[in-house]
Amino acid sequence: MLKKTGLVLLVMLVLLLILPALIVKSCGGRILPDVKVDPITISVWNHKTEELITMPLGEYLGGVVAAEMPAQFHIEALKAQAIVARTYTIAKLRASGGGGCNRHPEADICTDHTHCQAWTSKEAAAANWPFFRQRTYWRKIVRAVTETQNLVITFEGKLIDAVYHSTCGGSTENSEDVWSNKVAYLRAVQCDYCRFSPRYTETVRLTAAEVADKLGVPLAELKINVLERSSTGRIINVNTGKEIIRGLEFRGRLGLRSSKVSWLQEEEEYSFTTVGYGHAVGMCQYGADGMARQGYTALDIIGTYYTGVQVVSVQTGE
Repeated sequence: MLKKTGLVLLVMLVLLLILPALIVKSCGGRILPDVKVDPITISVWNHKTEELITMPLGEYLGGVVAAEMPAQFHIEALKAQAIVARTYTIAKLRASGGGGCNRHPEADICTDHTHCQAWTSKEAAAANWPFFRQRTYWRKIVRAVTETQNLVITFEGKLIDAVYHSTCGGSTENSEDVWSNKVAYLRAVQCDYCRFSPRYTETVRLTAAEVADKLGVPLAELKINVLERSSTGRIINVNTGKEIIRGLEFRGRLGLRSSKVSWLQEEEEYSFTTVGYGHAVGMCQYGADGMARQGYTALDIIGTYYTGVQVVSVQTGE
């Protein structure tokens, strides 16, 4: 009996550890193909390693799609993300008249998702996937970038500011209700497709002292009074008892997922319940996946979340 058990354990060891290593070795250690489209070279500031690197636009876009959207998403959602990411990036390229990354003047774009777009190398992306899914997932991302080669989003002939977010929570937002400037193609639209998002709602509990500290208000003066909400329920302006701030800043200071938030105060504790995740302007990523799973294409998705836009082909050149 012990010999049989030992044999079973040995077979499992071979399957789980040795066989994958042999597969990698037989492939020359290169299990993930390169993205061979969009060959123009761009400069990227890697905020994690604090270095300026250059790479083909296609390689960069593959890394953005891998970092910004789960590889398990429907291919049409990934294709929509690739088009959006390409549009955002080309609009920043200094070689094409863009302003580049204003935090890192030597770069076209950076990898900090709070400032530009998230990015990861294919090796780092693969490390977060199950071994036997790595090639499948990466090929799916390569397909999303390849099948949308040269496609960008325009409004009245100009590249749009292709902003996006994780989960809108039922409706996207008008740009002016978040950032104050009105943009014709960034209009609030109903979205019934992101309800399966694991980030759809969340409750955060903070003591009154923590809330006061995060808002920079003396505890004795703390008084949260919403002055204005958007038609979708997100805070536009709020009085903290010390100052009036925008809803986006209020959310950021408290570390909340969304400015679509309500709360209860019980003695010395606040319970904040948010709906959605992110600023809610532009494409809802979980909504894009929900649409794709109901048969909508990448172009349908883009046309839904960006009002009155066109998807056109541009030549990025060698």
